[in-house]
Amino acid sequence: METELTVVTLNCWGILLVSRNRVARMTAIAEELASGKYDFVFLQEVWTTEDYERIKLRTTAVLPYSHYFFSGVVGAGLCIFSRSPIKTTFFHQWAVNGYIHKVQHGDWFGGKGIGMVEVEHEGLTINLYSAHLHAEYDRKNDEYLAHRVNQAFDFAQFISLTSRHADVVIVGGDLNTEPGDLAYRLIVHTAHLHDAALVCSSTSEELRSMNTCKTERNSYSSLSSLKTNPFGKRIDYVAFKGGPTVNVFALRCETSWPDRVPGQTFSYSDHEAVVAKLRVSKFVMGSILIAPAVLEEERKNEILEESIEVCDHALTHLEASKKMYILLSIAMFMLLTITANLEFPLAPVLRVVLLFLLFFAVFMSVIWHRMEVHGILSGKLGMVIELGRPITPKEDKLPETTGMGGSGDDAWTEVCSTGCIP
Repeated sequence: METELTVVTLNCWGILLVSRNRVARMTAIAEELASGKYDFVFLQEVWTTEDYERIKLRTTAVLPYSHYFFSGVVGAGLCIFSRSPIKTTFFHQWAVNGYIHKVQHGDWFGGKGIGMVEVEHEGLTINLYSAHLHAEYDRKNDEYLAHRVNQAFDFAQFISLTSRHADVVIVGGDLNTEPGDLAYRLIVHTAHLHDAALVCSSTSEELRSMNTCKTERNSYSSLSSLKTNPFGKRIDYVAFKGGPTVNVFALRCETSWPDRVPGQTFSYSDHEAVVAKLRVSKFVMGSILIAPAVLEEERKNEILEESIEVCDHALTHLEASKKMYILLSIAMFMLLTITANLEFPLAPVLRVVLLFLLFFAVFMSVIWHRMEVHGILSGKLGMVIELGRPITPKEDKLPETTGMGGSGDDAWTEVCSTGCIP
């Protein structure tokens, strides 16, 4: 049995009141998807149900099955469209996903994660996954590296655990990580995926043509980004793998949508769409291709060790941040006490500001700190287990929330003592 599938993934840049030409672009995206070329569609940053319904209404004749993943404050922004019936859906939200007070970044409010649908297509069980990892805002000073690495491990584990009975796995999404980055390697090697663009590109020039963000061809790429990196970067992917009795081959992978929306001066999005054509072959006796399992396992273990180091560094940094917030809360409390009986112009305003800062510092040092520690520690322990080594009592013990000294610091030292970067 043999069949061919055409899939496309696109970050639609659909932020309400922020994204330029949003309605016109969403309409154009819907028109392209309604052409009947695609079997499965993965969309990210569809932040409003209005845009989802607009695309759904236009494509229902050729992509009659779809699912929108709700999560967080404004939704996950993820949706999947399918030519074949959807049997099961599931969404997994990242345990760590940015900071609530970094409003200018907004990742936390999006409730990002990984969405999965299981479809039946010509007798094949196909698992489709779409994801959107935390953005990289500063490559040299990446404060979200540990978050993205944990998300990448979550992603890979989720795929591995939910695809055991699938004939085919197809992944489409904006992973916000470039080829060679730790998060990219963690996803590809832990989940044993094949990057369609990498498979189909025989030269560096061909691979460069697959760049998807801040490219010269895109109307929304800024001049400043083009000066520093005129070729853009590749952060949007189609990846795949076959089950034990299935071979999957990438026939082609390209960013083939027009540079501009027909009749307009702007692009479909600030990202490029990635289109891949896959050939699926099912055999009764299974695949005759044997992967170099030992070499692949060694490579995966090296990546996991590197990821654990990133988690250790993040946990050490979190302890320092906690102490800073505790000192800030003490300072705000003292200032509130000193100014409580003083009367001068704007005194009430000053006390409101101090009270807000006190609340913020206590919240960050007590509640948010513990949430972030738990999220990163959970990912780290999962990596240790994936490596096949036992978790030591020191690694498994959680830090206490007892302030800046005493048993809290002792417990934290026990968690972070092995492999921590000072």
